[in-house]
Amino acid sequence: MAELELRKVDRWHHRRIILDELSMKAPSGRITAILGDEESGRLTTLKVIAGIEKPQGGSILIDGEEVLGQREGIREAATIFRGAALMPHKTALENIAYPLRIARFDRETIEARVLAVGEHFGITDILAQRPKKLTDVQCYQVGLARALVRDPGVYLFELPTEEEPDIRELAISEMQRLRDEFGRTVVYAAGTAEEAQEIADWVVVLHEGRRLQMGSPGKIVERPASRRVAKLFGAKLRAARVEETEEDAVTVSLKDGTVLTLPCETGEATAGERATLAIWPEHIEREDDEAAYPPEHCYLFNQRGRLVLGPFGVPPKPKSKRGSRRR
Repeated sequence: MAELELRKVDRWHHRRIILDELSMKAPSGRITAILGDEESGRLTTLKVIAGIEKPQGGSILIDGEEVLGQREGIREAATIFRGAALMPHKTALENIAYPLRIARFDRETIEARVLAVGEHFGITDILAQRPKKLTDVQCYQVGLARALVRDPGVYLFELPTEEEPDIRELAISEMQRLRDEFGRTVVYAAGTAEEAQEIADWVVVLHEGRRLQMGSPGKIVERPASRRVAKLFGAKLRAARVEETEEDAVTVSLKDGTVLTLPCETGEATAGERATLAIWPEHIEREDDEAAYPPEHCYLFNQRGRLVLGPFGVPPKPKSKRGSRRR
């Protein structure tokens, strides 16, 4: 088991900021989803953890030990990207054994470990084959075996797309096995909040290289820190205006003329300011074919997008489908 921590990690390329003082934790023995769009920095985060890319600043710690000085293949992290990225001129066995050879394991240990992971994936009969002779699923199994053979404390995954359901299911199943059977720490790049809620125990939400929020999926849904996080997790947003504030309530109006009085449990709001009302779809009611928003289930964000009121109840976890920065 190994806890992963990033402290104020910076990464830029040709004056383009990719990671901006990113700090985050991935709890030991859990699956952590790094959630964000293509420009969020989620894949770059995996690469700097693995040692594939070098950050310009900050620290990366695994079990409290700084690993930035360790090169890829030596540090306690193995990467499984969307494509197996096998070396075409080497056999499956040689591909799997490669990280052990780099780490200078003895021959007996290498043979024993390769055989063990080969048996786990049922690929012992193809170990003498080169990648061009293998199916896509077999290539991915070899890639997984190459990562598992080192038995590091942290595994980094970029999931295959939904267009590759068999390989994707294999990757998710292996992520869960690593957590449940071996207590390993798994970090992966998530493309949707629904996916992260279904698979992950812990979520780090990124936007343009910065962390917006971090926590368990349930806690983030219960109390999204910003308008952007609420939208990412599926909340319906409505433009609003704060009309009146009282000691225990805030009155807001929507563009369609709807006026709502919200119970004031947290934060503060200023009369006259623009705001955003958010509500989970499961809580929207219908009255005469028009949407109605129960005040006890509404969140209010100020004009800067920060949460000022709510939550006033715990929303149900949105249903999800199992499917599946800046580069």
